[in-house]
Amino acid sequence: MLSLFRTGIGNVVVAGIAFLIIVAFAVEFRAGNNGPAGKLARDCAVSYDGYCVDAKEYYAAHGLIVPRGVEPKVSKKYQFNKRVLDGLVERELLVAEAKKLNLGVGEDALETDLMAGRARASLPADSMAELSPMLGLCPPAGGGYSCAPGSDYPVRQVAVRRTEGEPFDYKVYEREVRLRTNRGPKEFKEMQERELLAARMRDIIRSRVRIPEPEAFSLFERDRSKVVVRSVVLKRDWFSKFAVDPSAAAVDKWSLANQAQIDSDWANKKADWTSGCSPVQEIMVALPPGALDDEKQPVKLKAEQARERVAKGESFEAVARELSDAPSALLGGDVGCLGSNYGVGADELKKALESLKPGDLSPVVETPRGFHVLKVGPKLSDEKLEAQGRHFLARQLYARFAADEALAKFAEQLITRTKAGEKLEEATRALSVDFSAQAAKGGAPKKDSADTPALLSADRPRFEVSSPFNASGNPLPDVDALEPIAVKAFELKQPEELSGKPIATANGAVVLQLKERTVASREDFVKEKSKVVEALLQAKSTEALARYVQDLRRAAGDRLKVMAEFGEESKARADGEE
Repeated sequence: MLSLFRTGIGNVVVAGIAFLIIVAFAVEFRAGNNGPAGKLARDCAVSYDGYCVDAKEYYAAHGLIVPRGVEPKVSKKYQFNKRVLDGLVERELLVAEAKKLNLGVGEDALETDLMAGRARASLPADSMAELSPMLGLCPPAGGGYSCAPGSDYPVRQVAVRRTEGEPFDYKVYEREVRLRTNRGPKEFKEMQERELLAARMRDIIRSRVRIPEPEAFSLFERDRSKVVVRSVVLKRDWFSKFAVDPSAAAVDKWSLANQAQIDSDWANKKADWTSGCSPVQEIMVALPPGALDDEKQPVKLKAEQARERVAKGESFEAVARELSDAPSALLGGDVGCLGSNYGVGADELKKALESLKPGDLSPVVETPRGFHVLKVGPKLSDEKLEAQGRHFLARQLYARFAADEALAKFAEQLITRTKAGEKLEEATRALSVDFSAQAAKGGAPKKDSADTPALLSADRPRFEVSSPFNASGNPLPDVDALEPIAVKAFELKQPEELSGKPIATANGAVVLQLKERTVASREDFVKEKSKVVEALLQAKSTEALARYVQDLRRAAGDRLKVMAEFGEESKARADGEE
């Protein structure tokens, strides 16, 4: 055998083997844009109805859809790889349906598309309208955020002539096709035939959608009818800090009726109350996430100013309620015994406490949360430990319960007084003074006082008048309402009408009053009917197509094979984000 390779014939054999290895290597590892080597090159990204969308075709589609130079983090955010894969799945399902209907694509139609430089692609129906303008797959509308009305998409316009006005140039076309898809003209034409057939199926499905005039008018009326509302936002934290009686007598009275709840809370938190621990009070000024050094300085200054006020004789509790960003502000800064339940920053605060004696005020301490000022109390003896711990937890629970009760009472009185003829803004102001005065220590503030901490607090009851908004709008975007505010606003029919009960939010409630209402007219609808129908038709057509494809995919079952790896963002892409 070895002698064979030493002869001339052997040299020919060796050369032949080497050639075959090179060919095999080239076939195995040739790929389109971002194409994987090895296993993916041999597998079908999508397989259905006897057709295999192989790796080369997947990456040809990817090259048409996703422009070169797209950043990895953008590709990952919008899941471009998965969108390309899902688009090919949709294409194959639609092509199979077209064949059942004996539909096809004529040579003339295909040639016309190609010679015009129209390279078709497939995106999922439910995201086609959103992604096409973003990826440059359609002529943009005036604002550039959507496709121009009546345009065909997704279509990539490719160069097919040297300069504008010249005739079709095959060499320019071939170069452009290879550059974008790594495919020859024949392979690309076969791919475009399937894309054009799928596009015709989409047109057929969309053409079945009809828009009755009453439905169009209903949409127009919903979009063009506007309301303006007055609102009062009530936050639970303000009531906890400024409208709740914080006395020991009030806490003890509530505790007697809620002993089981206190027992449960004590069982979870008693580990923090150890013999000899010292209860702590804090004022914390929060840092913004990822704050830089130059952003920390004004926050630290605010904490230093708070410390100075306490050092000069102001009540620690009052300053904490007014300035602290910590949850403990609701209890005048009381933290209890500092333990694991405190969370982030506990280690830094424990270290700061080591050098403090009972009654001492700490210097400003920095933690990941922000800047803190601490005041330490006397150490607890074994005899007082559980009683003090239970009382502290009872105060926490009571503050929340009493705040909700006060908030509900405030809202009820606000609605009652406004319905009786008082202006909503004036009633809000008067009630804020009354509720904070009832809970104030050391004498109630004057009725006309405008500079009390309660009335200057950022989370005080807030009155405002909205801009006009429609039924899809949101007059209070900063409020986390538990039900749509716009829906509740449009239930109010007459100016000055109030919502029957407050709208619950994640941290309180909102009271609404209708200021004015503008209803869209039938005459205006007639003037803009064509635009309204077109917008509604596009939305319903997209919905119909997405539903049709979902039904096809469900019916295909196991006959549809999809290799999910093609839709994943590669490790190289993910690593490139940093």
